[in-house]
Amino acid sequence: MERRLKAALLNTINDYNAIVKQIADPCISPERGLQLSAKKEALFQVIQHFAKAEYVECVDGQWRIKVIVIMEYDDTGQT
Repeated sequence: MERRLKAALLNTINDYNAIVKQIADPCISPERGLQLSAKKEALFQVIQHFAKAEYVECVDGQWRIKVIVIMEYDDTGQT
């Protein structure tokens, strides 16, 4: 995955996970809760796109980038 894409995806995941924690705070105002819920939904749609492409996964309620192992193949049939 290209570095910029990976960095942007990691920021999106970190933002999403932080918002989930903020929403769980019983002291936030209802208005702030609605703002956070809207942001959470927008970020979730982005994350879902990458989950369908199998770049991210949800583990114990937290989104993270999957570890992807890429093996190069040469013309000799060896990896």
